[in-house]
Amino acid sequence: MGVFRTNLALLAMIVAIGCGVLVSRTAPSHAHELRQHFVLDGNGPKNTVNLNRFLERMVTDRSIIIPSDVVNLPDSEFEKVFGTPGPGYTDRTIWYRASFLVEADDSDSKALSYLEVGATYLNEIQMYVLSEESGRTIWEGRVGDRIPNGPDAIAGLKHIAQWPILGPGHYWLVMAVRTNSSHVFEVTLSPESVVIADAGSESYLKGSYLGILLVAFGVYLTFGVLTRDRAINWYAGYILSLFLINLGTSGYAQLIFKDLWPLASDFVTGTGTALALGTSLAMWASIVELNRHNRFLYRVMMCFAGVAMCGFLTSTSDLYIYFAKLFFVPDIFLLIVLLVYFVMIGYREKRLARLSFLLVALGVPTLAVIVHLLMLMGLVPINAFTGNIYSASSTVHLVMVALAMGYRTYALANRRLDAFQNSQRANQLAGEQRTFITMLSHEFRTPLAIIQRSAEILGLHLRDEQEAVHTRLATIRSNAGQLSGLVDAFLTKETLDSATFTTSRQPVAIDLFLSELIARRTREVPEQNVNLINSEFAIVEVDRILLERAIVNLIENARKYAPGSPVWIACNRAANGFVYIRVLDEGPGIPPEDLSNVLNAFYRGRESSVTQGVGLGLHITNQIVEAHEGTLSVSVGERGGTTILLKIPYNHEATIARTNEIYLGVPGKFRPKSRGEDR
Repeated sequence: MGVFRTNLALLAMIVAIGCGVLVSRTAPSHAHELRQHFVLDGNGPKNTVNLNRFLERMVTDRSIIIPSDVVNLPDSEFEKVFGTPGPGYTDRTIWYRASFLVEADDSDSKALSYLEVGATYLNEIQMYVLSEESGRTIWEGRVGDRIPNGPDAIAGLKHIAQWPILGPGHYWLVMAVRTNSSHVFEVTLSPESVVIADAGSESYLKGSYLGILLVAFGVYLTFGVLTRDRAINWYAGYILSLFLINLGTSGYAQLIFKDLWPLASDFVTGTGTALALGTSLAMWASIVELNRHNRFLYRVMMCFAGVAMCGFLTSTSDLYIYFAKLFFVPDIFLLIVLLVYFVMIGYREKRLARLSFLLVALGVPTLAVIVHLLMLMGLVPINAFTGNIYSASSTVHLVMVALAMGYRTYALANRRLDAFQNSQRANQLAGEQRTFITMLSHEFRTPLAIIQRSAEILGLHLRDEQEAVHTRLATIRSNAGQLSGLVDAFLTKETLDSATFTTSRQPVAIDLFLSELIARRTREVPEQNVNLINSEFAIVEVDRILLERAIVNLIENARKYAPGSPVWIACNRAANGFVYIRVLDEGPGIPPEDLSNVLNAFYRGRESSVTQGVGLGLHITNQIVEAHEGTLSVSVGERGGTTILLKIPYNHEATIARTNEIYLGVPGKFRPKSRGEDR
């Protein structure tokens, strides 16, 4: 109970953090309330300046023709950028402005400075510097993941533009952003030395993280395929989505592929996001085994996950905006439902230790996903917490799940070792059992033959005795015969199970073989009605003794389970190289729940309690048919009756040659095919 309370407290803390994030979304504060501007000297900034603290975002849909229109608009049409929610997903152009002052500088050397603009998946960013006195555009630049790199463009993980050298005075920085992704806009102004230093360290860290994700994806995918664990396979898909998202948001996608395909960054980032929506739900649904607890909800979530993953088709067009608006909110809702379900199921099944670990390893990152999605949609502020919680929690998540997978691998290895040892022991016991049964069967065979023969001789010598004596002698012969048949069945099974077992095959005309078998059966058991209704000619290469035993087993089964009903046998030759032998009876049929097990050794159905036997007849028949490269199937009619279908290959060349010899008088030669020869 204490662990459950701890988990409830942990979940409450997670919810409280989420609520705090939502509450931190304040109402828009207009720029004129806290008008700020940044100051530069003529030699540029000495350190990095975060321009988001000074930028104002236009919140109206007013049409802008020239950049100076933005400067002349009233402050009431703008809001602060720093610490406020972004515009989210929108197809309109978002305008920004910031006022700044350039002071006089006595230095003769002018250091270079650069604007670094993000996020890297923004399609097009237009930048202008205007003189406040004249309103004239002094400098303009254009960057974005869809903007081709010019000859003087600076390649990097971020969109970089060289800052102009300006004289003393008041200026405006005006920027216009258009994208089919979320408007997460960040701008910094840095001196050249800082840009170079940051580029090296940032490239190393982001590249290393991408490498870790790629390796983790390969490891989990391989592990999931080998163990056939659905949850691990979905988790591997989720890791792949993280790799694609980070490949796009880190800037590597636009850096590597933009010259080849300008839409590459959008495709990579959008595909990763769509894949993350689907795989996160599917992973969670598999982890909590939702299909066992609520099949309807499981199907709903899996259908939603499948459709969400198809959203990658919209990643390079404005349709992606509508995809995000349509799918993000339901995904957040379903993730919360799964978290609650996870806690409920873990408590109900008393798996509290596992629940606690997974709640931290997966629950906290899931909350980070929710916060991240809310930030992308413009529902929570863009700040250091909401901007970094997703990547930070993903790192913790990868480490904890790696520990969990290591423990899982260790446990699986131990279970496999135990299973192997148990299998070895079971095989040893089975071998000892087979040896004992074979020895016992051989020892029984001679006494049983003596008993049967003695009973027959006594019957001849005591022909004049009373009927009761003859009845007892008949009972002795019958029981001895049944026990002898049981011994033969055990010996046949052991022979077929032997690794050294081989068939002694010879060409046989199947129609003549069946007619002779049925005639002999009729003489031996005249009370059973067995009929050959159709038999087509074909030469099959079979072991006569074994095949006869297989078919007699089927006829005997029909006699035991459908006493008094006729048995029909038919044989047809097909063009696919097989003959089909059908054995049908008109009995009650095999119950549907027994059909999948009737070919197993020693299996007896629920209706077999009134009949004698040990459940080896169909099993031995199936083994004999398989030894002839054939198959056996069992079916039951709608009104009862059982049909056993034997499918055995025939010698096509021999059959044609013999047919021509019989009907056309044309002599033909054929050779028997070996077991391994293709038929």
